Amino acid sequence: MVVLNFTLTPEAASKVHDLLLCLGKFSDAVAIEARSSRFTFTALNSSKSAYAALTLDAHTFFTKYECIPSRGGPDGRFTCSISTKALLSVFKGRLYDPLGRDGSIDRCEVSVSDKPSQTECRFIIKMICNQGVIKTYKLTYEAVEVMHALFDRNVAKNRWSMHSSAVKEYVEYFGTKTEMLDIFSGEGDDAKAVFKSYTEKISNGKEVLKHPLVTAVAVNTSDFEEFSVQPGLHIIISVKDFKAIAVHADTLKTSLKAFYSQPTRPLQFSYGCDGLACEFTLMTSGDYTAPSSQAPTPAPAVQILSRENSRPESRTRSFEMPPPAEPASASTSFRSARRRNPGSRQPAASKPAAPDPDSLFVRQDEDERWEPLEYNQDEEETLGWDASAEHDAAVFPTFRDSGSLARTETEGSGGGGGDGGGSTEVVAPTQRVSQIKGLW
Repeated sequence: MVVLNFTLTPEAASKVHDLLLCLGKFSDAVAIEARSSRFTFTALNSSKSAYAALTLDAHTFFTKYECIPSRGGPDGRFTCSISTKALLSVFKGRLYDPLGRDGSIDRCEVSVSDKPSQTECRFIIKMICNQGVIKTYKLTYEAVEVMHALFDRNVAKNRWSMHSSAVKEYVEYFGTKTEMLDIFSGEGDDAKAVFKSYTEKISNGKEVLKHPLVTAVAVNTSDFEEFSVQPGLHIIISVKDFKAIAVHADTLKTSLKAFYSQPTRPLQFSYGCDGLACEFTLMTSGDYTAPSSQAPTPAPAVQILSRENSRPESRTRSFEMPPPAEPASASTSFRSARRRNPGSRQPAASKPAAPDPDSLFVRQDEDERWEPLEYNQDEEETLGWDASAEHDAAVFPTFRDSGSLARTETEGSGGGGGDGGGSTEVVAPTQRVSQIKGLW
């Protein structure tokens, strides 16, 4: 049987409401881990690309705190999972009012009912109001195993720190439709840190936004409390996650710190005060092998680069294609388009040097055409009828004049008038192959 009891002041209960509002942007359920020295809310989004851990110190954040896990001794823990909406319905806004007006509470008492004699376990929250009214909420929880994301700050050489109010001001410039955020800094004495939000494409039914939204906010590095970032290094995260973090950090009026090493490696935001420590570990994207001076290009969505160019950031979907064998100024066409109509009468031009057999493109002005074997340009191509029936149809399929064949067989058998011999007359062609349309 676990023992968990703690008491919150109105101000602390209001902070719990703010952190639950932030965690609701990441997951529909929050996991709770209670130890003898701390109480932690954790959340992991559905794509497992963002992890949040908000820790409440047992001796600073609470006025009364007691946690005795059922097993594990002093280092044991109690873990469970509760719906975020259910907790937000209890920890509503305006729980704390400095003027003591109606709606504020006197204290908040929380306990866990986990006894063998009871059929159901409950997370019990009591809101004791100033007028003597007690509101009791009994929430159902689920026993889960809570895991934490590991982050080594000793490896994260790139870091910066800025007051949360300034960060929130910059976040307000980002469009509501933007998806990704690129954070990088320039080079030189007057280098600036740039927060660039963008989206590649927006679809609304049949309507598609063809021009991507891009918003860039440049900040002088002197405005940061601490700024130690490799020049030209691009780190890309989700705009939605960054907004939720910046808004919550502003409620605490503290500094927001960022730690990261390189793209595709985790980034961690950290802040806290008054017994509340917040850590958000986010997945990043980018190409860590790309030159530091090359920025990702959000548009166009597909970009063709030559082999001489270095690879772009991974957020720009691109692929490499070798250049044509001839100069780029010459008009090109696919090799499959080189087959011409056999009936055309264009003279063959002199052949230049042999083209690269592995090249995808050929010059159109070469007039180098594919021709069938033993093709004679001086011979007139015609379509005729073969009425002799002397060829094997399986080997030499032809059109046959069935009427002439039937007449010849009848005359050869003596079944009618005539010269008594087989007719060898052939129907003359009436049209060129080049004049026939619709068959090929």
